[in-house]
Amino acid sequence: MQWNNSALVITSSVYVGTRHTVLRDTAERERQYLDALSFFIRETSLERIIICDNSGYTYPEWTTELATAHHKQLELLSFTGDKATMEKQGKGYGEGEIMAYVLSHSRLLTAVDGFLKVTGRLKLMNTEEILGQADDRQNYFMPISLIRPRWLVPVAARPCVEVRVYYVTKEFFRSVLLDAYHQVSDDKTYFLEHAYHDAMADSLTKPRCFPAAPEITGVSGSNGWSFTERPAWKKWLIRTISHLGYITPIYKHRGRGTAGTR
Repeated sequence: MQWNNSALVITSSVYVGTRHTVLRDTAERERQYLDALSFFIRETSLERIIICDNSGYTYPEWTTELATAHHKQLELLSFTGDKATMEKQGKGYGEGEIMAYVLSHSRLLTAVDGFLKVTGRLKLMNTEEILGQADDRQNYFMPISLIRPRWLVPVAARPCVEVRVYYVTKEFFRSVLLDAYHQVSDDKTYFLEHAYHDAMADSLTKPRCFPAAPEITGVSGSNGWSFTERPAWKKWLIRTISHLGYITPIYKHRGRGTAGTR
């Protein structure tokens, strides 16, 4: 990975405005976002960091000062998303709006070919390991389940990809994923994980899995789940399964123009 040819994009929504969100306390959400942002500034080699909030929140100036002290470029983007549509379709729609805004408005993103996306409030503990072994010209996604075989994964969750952490080139994101969020509908159990999976399954480009499984820590705002680093035995098992070729991000690679029923 050429670190100077990639950026980090962090999605943010401090003032929560959608249903199906457990963590609604603004002060706690803000604290977690700032903690995660500080981690990426202090602990990773990424030189360009973009954080974009869709709730109108403005990040404090001290975050820019912290980035400067660590020789990083930090871009703070903020806008107010389409609250009515987010309420109707769900948080995945809001995430898609954020990414569309970043692609259209980010100054730092114009200087790179690809970006690592991490959902705000989460820390990617093995950022260096993942990106150090990755090719910045490729696209990386992970399936929802890394250990269970597909037939043990609930049917509704099989055609899904992990969207909390992924790496893509800008060209790939624009051509394949940019507009997929318009299909999201929480009420129909069709989340961004489904929309991105299907968009990639319909495309001619097949993403790879990361060279190592992402280790994330933090709390999910959607369901309140806490994420902790995996124990050593589970890391070994995932590496073994991956080496044997049993972990793939796409459930069924259909080819462009043969999309299944949404």
